[in-house]
Amino acid sequence: MTDHLKHLRIERDARGVATVTFDVQGAPFNVFNDEVIGELRAVIDALERDPPRVVVFRSGKPSGFFAGADVNRIQQLEHADEVRAVVDAGHSTFARLERLPCPTVAVIHGPCLGGGLEFALACRHRVARDDAATKLGLPETSLGLIPGWGGTQRLPRLVGLRQALKMILEGANLSASKAAAIGLVDVAAPAESFDAAVSQFIDDRLNGRSARHPTRKLLDTLLDATAPGRAVVFAAARKKLAKKARDYPALPAALRAIEAGYRSPGAAGYHAEREGFVSVVFSPVARSLIGLFFQREKARKPSTWVRGTKPATVKRAAVVGAGTMGAGIAQLLAFNGVPVALKDISEEIVAGGMKKVAALTATASSKGLLTREAADDLVRRVTPTTEWGPLAGCDLVIEAVVEREDVKRTVFRELAEKLGPRAVLASNTSALSVSRIAGATPHPERVAGLHFFNPVHRMQLVEVVRGRDTGDATVATLVELVRKLGKVPVVVADSPGFLVNRTLFPYLDEAVRLVLEGVSGEEVDRAAVRFGMPMGPLELLDQIGVDIAADVSKTFAALTSDPGPVPARFAEMVAAGALGKKAGRGFYTYDGDRRGKPTEWATPRRARRPEGAAAGELSEVQKRLVYPMINEAAKCLGAGVVAEAWAADLAMVLGTGFAPFRGGPLRTADSLGVARVVRELDELRAAHGPRFEPAELLRHTAREGHGFYADTRALAHV
Repeated sequence: MTDHLKHLRIERDARGVATVTFDVQGAPFNVFNDEVIGELRAVIDALERDPPRVVVFRSGKPSGFFAGADVNRIQQLEHADEVRAVVDAGHSTFARLERLPCPTVAVIHGPCLGGGLEFALACRHRVARDDAATKLGLPETSLGLIPGWGGTQRLPRLVGLRQALKMILEGANLSASKAAAIGLVDVAAPAESFDAAVSQFIDDRLNGRSARHPTRKLLDTLLDATAPGRAVVFAAARKKLAKKARDYPALPAALRAIEAGYRSPGAAGYHAEREGFVSVVFSPVARSLIGLFFQREKARKPSTWVRGTKPATVKRAAVVGAGTMGAGIAQLLAFNGVPVALKDISEEIVAGGMKKVAALTATASSKGLLTREAADDLVRRVTPTTEWGPLAGCDLVIEAVVEREDVKRTVFRELAEKLGPRAVLASNTSALSVSRIAGATPHPERVAGLHFFNPVHRMQLVEVVRGRDTGDATVATLVELVRKLGKVPVVVADSPGFLVNRTLFPYLDEAVRLVLEGVSGEEVDRAAVRFGMPMGPLELLDQIGVDIAADVSKTFAALTSDPGPVPARFAEMVAAGALGKKAGRGFYTYDGDRRGKPTEWATPRRARRPEGAAAGELSEVQKRLVYPMINEAAKCLGAGVVAEAWAADLAMVLGTGFAPFRGGPLRTADSLGVARVVRELDELRAAHGPRFEPAELLRHTAREGHGFYADTRALAHV
């Protein structure tokens, strides 16, 4: 019966077309949960009893087609048999959809991800709106899971093995145009002609005309169609995954399920997919990654950070400072539909900033994120200026000038005079006091920090810095803006280095100390990568710029009684021109983007071999690198830089790439055991000095016998 449906509705027209509309109640996006699957089965019952000529599935939500399975439901699963029941429900429902005797068409706009794409794959046809909002993908491995409703079986058959492996193992999302190019969708049509394209496609199905499919490359056909060819592809995939397989067990599990589908098409492949899902869903890695997913969602809500305050809408903005960061911020604002003025002191600097805006936009267009027309419109939304006039009437101004407090205070004083009391003023400073900068204005409650990370278009995190006098309305407005820009805000208190730079610097400092003590730079970086960091700390310093690191080290050196030898080493490198990647050499040599051999700055004169570690344990170098981050994150939490552990962990994962599968530094402390971390910090303090003194919050947590998270269990995944 379909009379009492809550989340779906079905309508039939005189042509014999049945349109099924998904509109999951109480959710901003459509998601599959037990109730929705149950209603879908009821709809399929009706379609089986009285088949129409064509069935069209579409979303009733402007936000998009389907965000996937309800992650809350996944998190609630408690035992393997329950997991199997959920997977089997999806398998059986989608199999019935696939067997319907009439053409089935998924009409896709916006996100079509995870279980949503698996549903679309069970349809015979897919038509997608070609715009920046539409993206198709199977991101389950980013949650420590594998596609569980047929994605590992249907996708390779549709788009080919190599394309499917890329989508599943890398979690790569595709634009509509790229999806059409590989045969994932039949038609990709621009927004202005999308409805007409859908109508034409349905008419073609009614009239029995065949859909066109892209021609496969000969190599792909040979690799897919022959067992030896597939063996080559699978062997290459296993080799590529070898380094990640231990840390991310979902990757080999997904690969095994795909292989099983080729060895034994049909039930055996779906069985392998189900058992692969069961094998990873309760893993510590999945728990950490799903936890980060919920933390991102929580951080993006203004109500998480301030209560009872409605954010204002930013309709027009300005960026003062047209350098790399300023141009990147301006382009991001324009990309998300906010008209923006880009101001600096000279026409030459502004022109350079506009070139950066144009280059970033051209790159986005080349990746299918924008049409050429939309790219041209975006650049036109950025107004270059050396005058104050175009800033009049702006709701928000973001300052991104040189990192000097006196200069920033001057800029803010002028902004306050020119814009009046209603505009929100934000500084992109990475370490300076927002409260002191705000002191240059008559309305410090309208001033905050808005710390973007470089490169702006790639880095997900933005630190929203609450100064001493920053008002709740200002915080709410900035959090909502960051969400609109597609980033993740974390609100932090105004303190030196805020959260991320303060927590990261002891890690970078310790890496240089290890080299000065005789450990080779390559060994230091290898230890960090083995722990799960995206790159080693010395290579990261080269990426940041040794000169910038030198400035930051001075800030933090002033706050400690033991600044150590690292600021002096940075000064030596700056004097020698070893500034990192931008100079072609730092701790390593560089040829463009390619990293070369270590330089003398990463090669000790008297080398020593550090202590190794037993299987499942941290090495000496790893402890010395990671424990300072755990310790500093605990100090930040104890000092109120953030109010809860999850905020520190999320910021470090998004802002530094801290091993996502470990869940962040404080989640790592829980996994290792906080008492153990304190004990080993005490050992490091005895061996290397007071910088390893455990944070009082760490000691207190160890004494209490609990962790930073309520669900802490002994994980021992090191």
